[in-house]
Amino acid sequence: MKQDIELLKEVLSVPTKTYKEEKMVLFIANWLLENNIEYHIDIYNNIYATKKEGKVSEEFYYPCVIAHTDTVHNIDTINVREENLRNAQHQLKLSLKAYNNEGRPTGIGGDDKCGVFACLTLLKELPYLKAAFFVSEETGCHGSKKADPEFFSNVGYGIQFDAPENWMITEQCYGNVLFDRNSDFFEKCDKVLTEGMNNEDMKYMIHPYTDVYALRNLFDFSCINFSIGYYDYHTPQEYVVIEDVFNGIEMGRKMIESLGYVKHIKKQEMKSGILF
Repeated sequence: MKQDIELLKEVLSVPTKTYKEEKMVLFIANWLLENNIEYHIDIYNNIYATKKEGKVSEEFYYPCVIAHTDTVHNIDTINVREENLRNAQHQLKLSLKAYNNEGRPTGIGGDDKCGVFACLTLLKELPYLKAAFFVSEETGCHGSKKADPEFFSNVGYGIQFDAPENWMITEQCYGNVLFDRNSDFFEKCDKVLTEGMNNEDMKYMIHPYTDVYALRNLFDFSCINFSIGYYDYHTPQEYVVIEDVFNGIEMGRKMIESLGYVKHIKKQEMKSGILF
């Protein structure tokens, strides 16, 4: 656990802002290289990674975990400190918060560096997995709107880590339904989330855009997005509850174990005679 927390601190210490994401892109690329994970970077600076420990058949579909590489914080120095701060249930938990050299809070960029950390962790631990790290989500999903169709041709479903706190699940995103309620995908995800979140606050919600919204417009697989432990996001007081981050990762792992390596298609919806 200690080593994992140190990597989380490293990720959170990387300065990155929309359109100024080079340091985070380089950090991820170096990490993938060090861990012998195949990857490529497209002309937009989106990163696509594939972990494969053996041969796969033509019927094999990869799970794909997703995060975005930008934050809203325009800062160069991020000093990460451990503090005891409150989670959504008002319990004091070991947390991480960021300060500049003068000791003023800066915002730690857990949105979505916690998601980046979650994807790296699962890439290291699971034998078969794809991961997409998209640029410039905060101003309109610019990277994911240009997602590589070849990379996603054998993706069975998408799991994004890009919601705050520890109780939120995205069902609709910018008017786009991410999954069918009457489906094996929903039943298996709901079971994992119900057991993993284990609190009365758990709620399926309509959220503003995130990258799975863009992917659902491009591809036919089901997607889901849920909490990954950052609080007071987009403010200088932003912090990360470590337990919530690792619980989000564990739920992602259990989803993949349950959903398997098959395709979970999201059916098209029809409104006023128009397919969406």
